[in-house]
Amino acid sequence: MEKQERRYDLWMEYSLAMGIFLLFAFLVNHGIRSTGLYGDDLYLWYCFHTDSLREFLFPLDSTKFRLLHNIICYLQIWLIGPHVWLMVPLNIVANCMIAMTLFHISRRLSGRTVIGMVCGMAYLLSRLSYYQITQGYGMMEATALWLSLIILYQLYRYLNEDETVSRKAWKISLILYIMVCFVHERYLCLGAVLVTAVLLKRILQGNKQEYRKLVSAVVACAVVLGVRAVFTGSFTPAGTGGTDVTETFSLSQAFTYAWDQVLYVFGINAGPEILNGIQWADVPGKVKALILLSDMMLAVMVVITGISAWKQREKRKEYLCNIGLVIMFMAMCIGSSSVTIRLEMRWVYVTYTAALFLASYLCGIIKKERRSVAYLGTAAFLAYFVLLVPGEMFYRSNYENLYFWEGQQQANSLADLTYGTYGDEIWGAQIYLLDENWKNDPKKRGYQEEAFWLPYRSSEAQPLPQVTFIDDIDEAWPVSDLEHKIVLMLDEEHQRYIDVTPVVTVDKIESLYGYYEHDGWLDQDTAIRVFTGTSGTVTFRFYTPKELTGNERITISSCGRELKKIHMDSQLEEVTLPVGTHRYEKFEIQCNFYSVDPQTEIRGETPMAVTATILAD
Repeated sequence: MEKQERRYDLWMEYSLAMGIFLLFAFLVNHGIRSTGLYGDDLYLWYCFHTDSLREFLFPLDSTKFRLLHNIICYLQIWLIGPHVWLMVPLNIVANCMIAMTLFHISRRLSGRTVIGMVCGMAYLLSRLSYYQITQGYGMMEATALWLSLIILYQLYRYLNEDETVSRKAWKISLILYIMVCFVHERYLCLGAVLVTAVLLKRILQGNKQEYRKLVSAVVACAVVLGVRAVFTGSFTPAGTGGTDVTETFSLSQAFTYAWDQVLYVFGINAGPEILNGIQWADVPGKVKALILLSDMMLAVMVVITGISAWKQREKRKEYLCNIGLVIMFMAMCIGSSSVTIRLEMRWVYVTYTAALFLASYLCGIIKKERRSVAYLGTAAFLAYFVLLVPGEMFYRSNYENLYFWEGQQQANSLADLTYGTYGDEIWGAQIYLLDENWKNDPKKRGYQEEAFWLPYRSSEAQPLPQVTFIDDIDEAWPVSDLEHKIVLMLDEEHQRYIDVTPVVTVDKIESLYGYYEHDGWLDQDTAIRVFTGTSGTVTFRFYTPKELTGNERITISSCGRELKKIHMDSQLEEVTLPVGTHRYEKFEIQCNFYSVDPQTEIRGETPMAVTATILAD
């Protein structure tokens, strides 16, 4: 009974933690949304719609082989369908699952639930998460981070658990290593962490047979490289933006990027604002002070840990090996992110998560001290998180400076004002765009015109919108209220489109009296204004439901001049009149009969006579 109660308490604890993480994550990311696709995401969705399943999962012309990532992306797109806006909530939930994994690990390492909660919330709060939340491709980074975090924990268990658990943890680490390399090739570097774990295990136990596990680590790495060579024709990973690492690598630049990543982990934005939102030099002094003070709290915790570990002589080797494992993991992640042409802030996220892993382990060391010292170390870590909150929230408020944010905002706006506003009416519509940037980029034009609206289409029978670029809004005038046209203008200052369709829209048929647009009825005496089209004609189709006597007449006049007199020989009569183009023409229509009994239904001054369909294309 007592065991069941403990399980129930544990289940409630984890459920409460997940609920808090979800609320916290949606709160800190409340201003982020994606309703339109941009950049890599647009290309990914385009491939989903145009490639076969085999081509999508196994792209033979690519320099990257990311099978597991491709499978996850395919499922993600299939699940979301035309509801692109679900991408951000789905990413938030995925990151909450990672936070729960970190909570579980940190809770076990530190022996304190509160430390697990702080680590999970610090993970969700970090400004390093921007890509994982805002982009569909962020699922790639999230999946790789998740797998690598579990690998680190399994290697920790391999070092510290009994033989049975240790063997199982090693096998899991090898499997996950192969998987994470097929999410992103950057994580090939974790092969060195596997080797380091074996060496550390040898130091801890003195058992030379542990060296046999080096063979399995080498085999796992060889499997990954061999599969990559088959599908990409190369063993070396591709660089960023279509570059080759072997051609762009610079040792001095790599050291610079590595140091920048260390600064990022400690809350200092070391790179340009297009990659992190705002540079450290531009951060307000008060925010800088809070960030530096939070780092001081970490330093206090590290000092307390060092003193505690020194006192526990029998545990020193164990502590050093475990800390060395985590530092090696962080070093490999930093190194693999520093060898290409630029340093993306999102690549630092896995290193930061490992730093939270290490912090929770240090808290576990401190817990073994006397109560006052243990409380002091825990308080220092909690103070670190409290001081961290305003700095991270400030960084997040500068996301609009990120290099892809401008394009994403434009894509959101374009989607909102087309499919989001008109729904299925956009299929086959004519869209006029007053956008110099898009117009003057032929490569972007041809690709985006075809790809942008594909995700919203539920059937291939739905024709894509036709895009026309204009230099002046007058080129789109006039647009009839009956025409299938949308006119958008880019507001470059706010990076969004404005729907100016109402500005150039004219009412095709304007009732002066006696015409009822919703059902097309005309009174005996009617006057309307019709905006003519390019054909130079107006066609009237009159229908009367009454039984004809042969004396029914309809007279059409304009400005007192009779244009046509129609004898109703049948219930449906049609007449086409010549008119001018693109201007309003006034017509007076008189009928010498009525079809609806004025005693039962009358709307205007005279009874209703006929229904009319009026065409002026």
